[in-house]
Amino acid sequence: MTGFNRRDFLRAAGLGSAALALPLAVPAGRANASTTGPKDLKATVAPSGAWRVIAGDLDWTFSGTVGSAATGIATRAGSDALGSYSETTFTFQGGARQGGIRVYNTASSVVFTDTYVTAGANGSPFPTFTGYPKLAHQLSHSDCFGRFQFNTFAGASDSPWVFFDDKGGTFVLSAANHFQEAQTSQAADGSIAAGVISSIATLPAGYTRQTILSTKAGVGAAHRAWGAALTRLAGKPLPANDAGVVLSTLGYWTDNGADYYYTFEQDKGYAGTLLAVRDEWAAQRIPMGYLQLDSWWYPKGPNGDWNDLPDGTSLYEADKELFPNGLASFQKQLGMPLVTHARWMDKSSPYRGEYAMSNNVVIDPAFWQNVMDYLRDAGVVVYEQDWLCNNAKPAENLTDADAFFDGMAHHAADDGLDLQYCMALPRDYLQTTRYPNLTTIRVSDDRFDRPKWDMFLYDSQLAGSLGVWPWVDVFMSGETGNLLLANLSAGPVGVGDKLGKVNAGNLFKVVRPDGIIVKPDVPIVPTDATYVGEAAGRMPAMVASTHAAHVGLTYRYVFAYARQFAAPQQIYQAESAKLSGAVVGRDNSGYTGSGFADYQHADGDYVEWTVQAPAAGTYTLQFRYANASFTDRPLAVSVNGAAATDLSFPSTGWWTTWSVVGTTATLAAGANTVRATATGASGGNIDWLGVTQGSVPTGMSQDASFTLAEVGETGPAYVYDHFAGRGALVGKGGGVSATVGSGTYWIVAPVGPSGIAFLGDADKFVPHGDKRVEHLSDDGMVHATIAFAAGEGPVTLHGYAPRKPAVTATTGSAGAVAYDSSAKLFTFRVTAGEGDRAAVTLTP
Repeated sequence: MTGFNRRDFLRAAGLGSAALALPLAVPAGRANASTTGPKDLKATVAPSGAWRVIAGDLDWTFSGTVGSAATGIATRAGSDALGSYSETTFTFQGGARQGGIRVYNTASSVVFTDTYVTAGANGSPFPTFTGYPKLAHQLSHSDCFGRFQFNTFAGASDSPWVFFDDKGGTFVLSAANHFQEAQTSQAADGSIAAGVISSIATLPAGYTRQTILSTKAGVGAAHRAWGAALTRLAGKPLPANDAGVVLSTLGYWTDNGADYYYTFEQDKGYAGTLLAVRDEWAAQRIPMGYLQLDSWWYPKGPNGDWNDLPDGTSLYEADKELFPNGLASFQKQLGMPLVTHARWMDKSSPYRGEYAMSNNVVIDPAFWQNVMDYLRDAGVVVYEQDWLCNNAKPAENLTDADAFFDGMAHHAADDGLDLQYCMALPRDYLQTTRYPNLTTIRVSDDRFDRPKWDMFLYDSQLAGSLGVWPWVDVFMSGETGNLLLANLSAGPVGVGDKLGKVNAGNLFKVVRPDGIIVKPDVPIVPTDATYVGEAAGRMPAMVASTHAAHVGLTYRYVFAYARQFAAPQQIYQAESAKLSGAVVGRDNSGYTGSGFADYQHADGDYVEWTVQAPAAGTYTLQFRYANASFTDRPLAVSVNGAAATDLSFPSTGWWTTWSVVGTTATLAAGANTVRATATGASGGNIDWLGVTQGSVPTGMSQDASFTLAEVGETGPAYVYDHFAGRGALVGKGGGVSATVGSGTYWIVAPVGPSGIAFLGDADKFVPHGDKRVEHLSDDGMVHATIAFAAGEGPVTLHGYAPRKPAVTATTGSAGAVAYDSSAKLFTFRVTAGEGDRAAVTLTP
């Protein structure tokens, strides 16, 4: 496979966490009738050292022992940033350690505290859970980007551990401080210990670590309770979804997967190319709020070469070949803020002789002050720290990681910069609770596209729970599904098209003419039913939702897509076919049979099957494949030596992510040959050829459903299919079901007292976002205040009503109402008045 990308580099270098399967069998703990009491959380500690926490509302019991007698047991009430609590404290290990169990009923959380009174060996962790609810499903995150995984804790010792049942009852367990050295582990008997990584042998006097347990009915609700508890305990004010230009405006990105990643127009140079992109956007009146410079902008490796892809940073300053007058001069010419990327320090970097280091990162405060001062003076507003899961990972001890992250965050804050983490480990997600200026985090692999959608959605739950806005990564402006999901993330939206390729019409579905993003209140995440279905091994269609809340009305946005395809009638394994140039591979998991066909050359390699057709006629040919490159790898498909047809094999995101494409062909009765030949771009890895008589759908297709209650709507609603342009009234307690493919997007609008379901701005993906609909209420009449960009023209509003409504405007003006009596849908246009606002009332 030719071409460099980050994932190939990681695989070749052997980087990443080793997978170790851990037993998941756990003993159940059930509260006795005499201890259940009120529906709340309670904690007890016995002189023997046994402790117990009862979650009465869920009828769950958690229990364990501190491994010695407990003395000085006392219970007191108090309050802190998380709310009122009841805390039981005690000493154990002969007075060498102090413990505490603090119960927050209103926060649905329990915090365990373990303090070393005197220095001692790292051992006998508290809490160790020997009893806890035996729930059917588990979720954790591991390795780069905190990738989600179900029913395993392999490589996830630094992750929150999530347990849930078929009804969504959930508990979440994680460290509550000292995230970088925290370790959760499970013994062969199923007991769970929350402690410190074993490479740290001794813990000093005064060392205090905390563990949090949050319980809630609902997978999403438990995540939110857990995350809110951590951020409030840390004292982190949560950033708004429009905090700073990266969150509030449309950006242009040059990172891996963008058209100008380590390349530029040769007649313009790098700086000239980016200035030309700015000018092209301006000519089309596309508002660009900021520009991201990826790792190409600074010198790397032993020769200080900007184009050195594999190596670390030599000097963290603008490369003189690309920016001869420096970064500040370029930014001034550009006329907009910058986001700048950072790697690890190269082994040849002169910084190693100037500053204190830990592995390949600098932990010296003087370095961070100098860097952030430099960036501030160059108009940089966000510093992006990449490669956190491997090359930019500090040594594992009690001090270095905090010195690295604290120095970065505090000096960035001093200079008014925000931070973004990329390739973060689960512990780094938790670390974000310490820094108010850590506002965004990458939640999926490079170059956002369909294969990364699952990862983005599940990992956004982790990020969003901790008050960090998820960033999907760069994509192209014409990719409607990617653009929609980026918008629904409520985080940044950034594209990377080359000159002449930008799709202005698509981008204006997300932003106003002034570049302000119209977005939901929270990140889109999978529904609880999707979590349960996937954990149970059913691989349901993905259904995810977010919302925008107004006065007494909350509007839900639901996106669903298929993740399965119809099985073919016959399957022919690629490794058993005739291979020319291609070889049998087994180095990437997920294939069926005994291997897959791996194309070795850009052109001419082929895989040829002999297939049997029961009768002459039309057949559907399906190819299961994986393609980790960012580009299509088409193959020429020919039958019985006839003229070939080019078939697209787009990226699947990684070599272990498999998808299916297909075409139709005419087969003769009996034996036929089907050949797939590389035509200049090599080929993906081919697992099998499927053959089905007749013409059948070749892509993903699956039934999807959700109830109004599952997305938080308690009354009737009008459910509008955005792409189809039609909808239906759904009664209280009802639901929606449909066959979905590459993506169906519904707007769920509550029917208010007026009988009207207001669908908002007809030209925006998020039609009720508060940057467009500033105020919305229904008291028998619908009252809406519409916000405009300065100089913006009329905006089209629409909705459902059982009869044609009347519209009046108190600010600005409203046009005539058009009403479709069969669909019961209305539209009208509003024009801004004073203060770039229009205030309208709809009367049924």
